[in-house]
This record gives sequence, C-alpha cells and structure tokens, in this order.
Amino acid sequence: MWRLKVVLSHLDGRLKSDPALQVAPCSSGFPQASAADVVVVHGRRTAICKAGRGGHDPDELLSAVLTRVLQDVKLRPEQLGDISVVMASQRLCLCPLLIDSVHQGCKQWPT
Repeated sequence: MWRLKVVLSHLDGRLKSDPALQVAPCSSGFPQASAADVVVVHGRRTAICKAGRGGHDPDELLSAVLTRVLQDVKLRPEQLGDISVVMASQRLCLCPLLIDSVHQGCKQWPT
C-alpha cells in the first residue's frame, strides 16, 4: 500500500510524510456488476529498464509510465481504484496473441 501511495503521489505532485493509509476492500471478486464499474486496459512501456544494473529507480520508471497512461485515457489519479502492473518480456512480445486470449473470462457481459 505504501508503494502505491508513493507512486500515486508522484502523479499528483504531493507526498505526505505521515502516511494516512486506509484499507478498502477490493470488489474484484464481487459477483454483481454495477453500471458504474469501469475497467481500463491500457499499456505503456519504458524504453529503458532496471535490469539489475540500471541507474533508474523502478518507482521513477513506473511514475513516468502511469503519468502517460493517465494522460492517454484522460483520468485523474484520484479516479483510480485498483492498479495492476505487469512487466513485458521480450519473448511474450514476439508471440502473437489471438483476441480470444485477451478476452478470456469475459465471455458474458452483464445486462
């Protein structure tokens, strides 16, 4: 939670010295869908990486990527709920993916 707070503070320019973190239940497993539920799937990459010998802090790299993603999708940091970050691998980028693999588990949309 603290890491997420630090990363989000990079986006809005404020970092509080006293972490007033709150625990909020994640509703991802909640069985009922709401009309207010929105899932944004978007991605960005950095041209550089940490790779164990890089001089760049992972938080700085993530901050740059998240800032750009928020600009792309026109969201403010306070509008976000859960964030999922994955690292792309070169092997995965070379493998073609079918559209069915992207929508796995999303076969039925709520009405």
